[in-house]
Amino acid sequence: MISSVFFILGALKYVIFSLSHTTPLLIASNPPYSGLIGTIFKITRGGKYHFLLQDIFPESAVMSGIIPQNSFLFIFFSKLIYLTYKYADNIIVLSTSMQCFLENKYPELKPKIKVIENWAVEDIIICDKQANNFAQHYNIDKVFTVLYSGNLGRLHDIETITEAAKILKDTPIQFVFIGAGAKTKLVEQAIHTQKLKNILLLPYQPRELLPLSLTACDLSLVSLIPGAESIVAPSKLYGMLAAGRGIIAISAPNSYIDQLLTTSGCGINIPPNNPQHLAKLISELANDNQRVKVMGEKARQLYKSRYTFQRALEEYQQILFEDDAYEQIIISNVDSN
Repeated sequence: MISSVFFILGALKYVIFSLSHTTPLLIASNPPYSGLIGTIFKITRGGKYHFLLQDIFPESAVMSGIIPQNSFLFIFFSKLIYLTYKYADNIIVLSTSMQCFLENKYPELKPKIKVIENWAVEDIIICDKQANNFAQHYNIDKVFTVLYSGNLGRLHDIETITEAAKILKDTPIQFVFIGAGAKTKLVEQAIHTQKLKNILLLPYQPRELLPLSLTACDLSLVSLIPGAESIVAPSKLYGMLAAGRGIIAISAPNSYIDQLLTTSGCGINIPPNNPQHLAKLISELANDNQRVKVMGEKARQLYKSRYTFQRALEEYQQILFEDDAYEQIIISNVDSN
């Protein structure tokens, strides 16, 4: 919090005293109240700003158990964030579910809410897991492997995955977690208390190893607790598509993730809090190599058609450069996704 306050103060000094009022801002919601920079810039300098929501706050904090519903903090941050929305020229969200949530809560803001989905970090060269150096190093190149890569946060249904691993502990199926977060301890406890040898827990890997780590599996996992699909959009999904691996998503039925996977055929969505269903599905897919291969091929096709960086860049350009007389600057803090 101290770091974010210093960031806000430094950014305010810059936009008020050093930046031309004709330069519009793109402000990412890290920290979530960073939109205050744009509000002050618009009120004091008459400038333009666009607010990019990585998640919807303070609802995300309530769902995470950090701020109580209808508490003083919730009401305070709600009013502060609404000012950011009100004065923004555009509100950019990452999914249609987030768009619907905001439009239902603030109908008057509907015309300025735009969807720009995320993209994969980089293009990934597809290789067979058996020829993958990362998989060979961790001895997972010859066993059916299910990968969860990214933040193990409060809004992710890590419990269902670890319980499924317990159910499948006597089968030739390996679970790999790469990342960290508030729920890392759940995975550690499952490994130690149940003496599970079918879970491998690794820290975040260097960026240059991502193409290898993301392809060191047969299937990949995405998970959200019930209701979170309207609050956040897991960025790990797009890297998995680029890696050309089929996806099992744990999210609410008819969520935007469910619709994306079902329409494209690159994955399967199951409801949260049902580890028996997940274990059964993984077991079935472990014995159906052809289906797994087809899901992976369709995932790669979907990435190329919809989730490249170039596609996202063009969509941002359409919003940011509506007036060619303007230049644009991006202001954001550390990416917490």
